[in-house]
Amino acid sequence: MKRLLLSVILIAALALPSAARTREFAGDFTPETNGEKLLSILVSVTNPEALELRLDEEPDDQGNIRNLHVLVKGANLGGFRVEKLALESSFLELAPPSEWDADAKDPIKVKEALRTNFETVILEKDINAALSARGGDEWRKVSVDLKPGFLTARGYYHVKNPGLTLLAEVKTGLEIKKGKELWLKDTELKINHDEQTDVVRDAIRDLQPLVDIRDLPFPITLAELKVTDSSLRMATRTAPKPFEGLLLRYTKK
Repeated sequence: MKRLLLSVILIAALALPSAARTREFAGDFTPETNGEKLLSILVSVTNPEALELRLDEEPDDQGNIRNLHVLVKGANLGGFRVEKLALESSFLELAPPSEWDADAKDPIKVKEALRTNFETVILEKDINAALSARGGDEWRKVSVDLKPGFLTARGYYHVKNPGLTLLAEVKTGLEIKKGKELWLKDTELKINHDEQTDVVRDAIRDLQPLVDIRDLPFPITLAELKVTDSSLRMATRTAPKPFEGLLLRYTKK
């Protein structure tokens, strides 16, 4: 009977390894391990609605991580909401945890990574919310309408000299360049004052590239771009996938 009881206990313990390796966090928390410190910095940088950090094991004191997966939902980056950010990387060499600083320009320095897979999804409603909140002196009342494979946008462009306000309507495709930049492609432009078309065209040209990921700490090469009626998705050729391991899960209160 004792042997049977012991066997049942051992089987139960082995059957629930993931539950034993899951830690839940919410709101402000004090990290106690290197993994929790990494989670804390990721939360500080992305200000997410929810974030999951998966590790094969705790980062060592030199900053080495064999496997890492990050899933961020509802990130807030400088007032711009991103529906989804996902990243998977292997054989990472970071700066030592003692040098990680959420307030620094580069909170975590990535010295080396064997490979990194990446995916991001941005919603049309969040693009328009950001555009509405960031009205400027030149562009006003700008809005975007996503369509499968392209987008349309309209807004008012103010020309200081000779003091005109022009309605600009744009239909454009999108393309990835050099694996690092998102550019407008095959842009069609309509202006209510044709004589000012070149002025607005130059202003749109100054917006290029729309996105540049060269400053991201991880080495990422974008290969996939998909535009639907409601969202824009960019990703590496291989999408990031979660794995079994230590799971640190954060939820905003």
